[in-house]
Amino acid sequence: AISSRTNVELVFKFCEELSYTPCVFHAYQLVNNKRELIYHTNVMMSIGLDFAVVCLDSIDDIQERNVLIHSLETTGKTIIELTEKQIHRFAGNVLELQSNNGDRLLAMSTSAFDVLTDPQKAAFSSKLTMVHSPLTTIERLGGGSARCMMAELFM
Repeated sequence: AISSRTNVELVFKFCEELSYTPCVFHAYQLVNNKRELIYHTNVMMSIGLDFAVVCLDSIDDIQERNVLIHSLETTGKTIIELTEKQIHRFAGNVLELQSNNGDRLLAMSTSAFDVLTDPQKAAFSSKLTMVHSPLTTIERLGGGSARCMMAELFM
């Protein structure tokens, strides 16, 4: 997602060097009754092994939205759509993990877990185990949630 934290030129250079296909878009959220750019992609989207949780309604430009949908679907991701209310409760700030014995886990805050619908939870639980913890202080004062508290290591 394009924001004040994004250098589009570096995104394209990074993708070129790693043979990735970039997919850039503008995502917005309502802040004090005004549409403002979302400052970080993980507010509105998280990509797992075979799914993507994403607030498609945050992408106002239909063409950009359709490009993202196409990109996710062509890479085999099932899209689990989030609402803006859900991303305000950190449902986009989740991270898929793998346990030592190879089990797939989805880490999130209790706030994010509680705002997911039963069909969304069912879509996740068919693939992995959801784990959550109350992160009220981090979410209220730190502005982030579960994913912000973890670093990803790819081996």
